This record gives sequence, structure tokens and C-alpha cells, in this order.
Amino acid sequence: EQNMYLQLGGVTIKKFPVSTGKRSTPTPIGVTSIQFKQDVRVAASSPHYIMPLFMQFRRGGYGIHALPSLANDRGVYWREALNHIGTPRSHGCVRLLPEDAKFTYEFADVGTPVHVVW
Repeated sequence: EQNMYLQLGGVTIKKFPVSTGKRSTPTPIGVTSIQFKQDVRVAASSPHYIMPLFMQFRRGGYGIHALPSLANDRGVYWREALNHIGTPRSHGCVRLLPEDAKFTYEFADVGTPVHVVW
């Protein structure tokens, strides 16, 4: 199931489709929390993904963010990435549609618990 559930007091207030890590680069399971937030994060290694509304939940660069873009695509997320939502395709991050990422970024604070389960 490729979904994110936002909860308050154990009650689900929003459910969003996501794209998590593919088999060779899985999203790490377990309980962590939002460590920091960045309006935009650029990946250190090639192809230097631009990740809007980034919230790191585990050391090593694992985050929750809007669909990524590349410097050479003029900052527009890949249209094909729209088709990736709902399937494991990332390098371990949790990708959201832009409007869902905006809601999540505004909803979650540093310290908000993150539970990743399979």
C-alpha cells in the first residue's frame, strides 16, 4: 500500500497516495520523527534532484517531499513522475503530489513522529 496517513490523536485526518523507495533502495521502516524541514533541498549526488518541501525523517537524507525536478528541466517536476505515485520508485524518500506535499509540510512540525510500515 503506497499511502501516507496524517493523524491527530490517533484519528486520520488526511490520506495521500505516495511513492516510496523501490526494491533496490527501500524506504527504511521504523519509527522516527521529522528532524528538520527545508523549503527546497538539492541532492548532493548526481543527478542532483531538486526536492521541494523537504522534511527529513531519518539520517542519510531520507525525507518526505513533493515530486522532484532536475536543474535541466527548468524546475518543473517530471510529468512521468505523476504516474509513479502509488508505486515504489524513489531512492528511499516518500514522494507526494505537490498539493499533498504542501499540506503535509504545513501540518508537520520538527519532532512530529513518522511511522514507516510495510
